[in-house]
Amino acid sequence: MSGSARANFDTVFGLAGEPARRAREFAGKVREDLRSGSESARSGAERLREHGGRTVHDVRRLIRAEFDNGLTRMGVATQADLDDLNLRLEHSEEQIRELRVRLAEAEAAATAAKLAEASDAAAKRAEPAPAEAPAPETPAAAPPTSDDDEGHA
Repeated sequence: MSGSARANFDTVFGLAGEPARRAREFAGKVREDLRSGSESARSGAERLREHGGRTVHDVRRLIRAEFDNGLTRMGVATQADLDDLNLRLEHSEEQIRELRVRLAEAEAAATAAKLAEASDAAAKRAEPAPAEAPAPETPAAAPPTSDDDEGHA
């Protein structure tokens, strides 16, 4: 261990004081019992290991909480803050995707309506306008024929 790490380690254990001394004594007893091979010592050692694991987990959680509090006081974003922002960003991106789909559908519907309107207008222009009913034809007056003209020729 480097000198500074050893100093930190000693400081932490020094803060523990009497409990640290008792823990070392208990660990020594457990080690002797394990060497002797007694079943009760093994179950005690297992309980001690489980308790130590829980203690380490609790200490880590406390250190993390204090570290996050320190970062918050300094104005630095914590991991929880970043996770929250990422969730909000993902939600916003999902909303944007949905709005883009709805916009594309609305544009397609508007284009289809314009095309239908234009084809209706073109169809109306192509149809002949209804004309007035033609007047019945009257026979034109034929020039008078005379019987004289037919025979003289």
